[in-house]
Formats: sequence, structure tokens, C-alpha cells
Amino acid sequence: MTRAVLNRCITVLGSIVLKLLGGTLRWKVSDEAGYLKSAFTHPVLVGIWHNRILILPLCFEWICRRHRKVTVLTSPSRDGRLLADFVGDFGMCSVLGSSSRKGVAAIRRLEAAIKEGSDVAITPDGPRGPVYQLNPGLLYLAAKTGLPIMTIQVDYESYWATRSWDKFRIPKPFSTVHIRFMKPVAMSPIEDPTGEAYRNLIIDLLGATDGQDALV
Repeated sequence: MTRAVLNRCITVLGSIVLKLLGGTLRWKVSDEAGYLKSAFTHPVLVGIWHNRILILPLCFEWICRRHRKVTVLTSPSRDGRLLADFVGDFGMCSVLGSSSRKGVAAIRRLEAAIKEGSDVAITPDGPRGPVYQLNPGLLYLAAKTGLPIMTIQVDYESYWATRSWDKFRIPKPFSTVHIRFMKPVAMSPIEDPTGEAYRNLIIDLLGATDGQDALV
């Protein structure tokens, strides 16, 4: 079996397992942004912590109903390529790159996706951490494009945590997942010339970082 075939088997099996898991969950959704109502006339940048991304493909396919095109930034590593194939099974597009590898080329491809009307989703503390720290990619793209950032808060009432750098979270079957689409905010160079206040605001809007989920 070739690696390409093996990778495809992994992603197909993973998407099936995630859909089966998602079917057991109780979903509580708060749309403070109006995102689910197609209220936006322009693309937005989407931020979500790395250890909460497992539920994002289901969120896009089941809750958003694919009414918006979404492009995800994934690592150029083997795991990142697997993730790109995985989210593709849920109708999401992807761009390979990170702040340390293929960063400039990735930003150009993300800008091209934005021009085509796609939202762009980035895990600001990924792909290697530190956990819950804002790496420059998301804020840089916001400054370069002038687009607002909409954060998605994801909290699980019951979950398993892996031993990875971010303690990646997997919701337990039949538990409740809380999802909040937060109101998008744009950077204001006049009010915040250094960007520090904007950075702190985005961190706050990304949600709980101390291990205690702020359940809705």
C-alpha cells in the first residue's frame, strides 16, 4: 500500500469516526456574530485555539451548512497534510504553511483565497505552541488585509486530553459541546498604534486558557 493510499484511508476513517462522535454530542450554539445568518458581506478571519479544532469541520458542515467558503491554514508537515485532506472531506479548503515554514508563500495563497471570497481559519497558537499564546500569523494577516477577526470559543463539558503540547481535547460521547461565534473585531491603528490592546482583546475573545472552560 502506498503512502498516499494509506493517508487517504486514515483521513476517510477519521472523518467517519468524527461524524459518529458528533452525532452523539449535545450542541449548544451561541451566534453573537450573526455568522450563521450570512450577515457578512465580506470575508472574515477566524481564530480558534489549536486544542479545540477537532470540532471545527463538523461545525462548518453541520452548523454553518457550508453557506460560506472556509480556507484553513495547516502545517506543511506530514500531520498538516493529513489535516488538509481531512478537512477537505468536510468541504473546507486548505493552505499549507506556518510562520516558520513556507510562511510568505502561505500568506500569499491566503490573500488569494480571501480575494475569492473565502474566510480564513487559523489556530493562532499552532502548529507547535506555546499553547494559548498568540503567534504573529493571525494578527499579521489582519493588519495586512484589514479584515476583522471572529473568534470561535469551543468548550466541552466532558473530554479527554492528550499528552501533546496543547493537551488536545476530544469530547466524550454523549457530552455537551458549547460553541460561541464571537462578534468580529477589527484592528484600529489610530486607537491602538502598537496593536497591543488588539492582541489582548483577541486573546480574551478566544476564550478560557487556564484549564477551566468558561461554559455558556
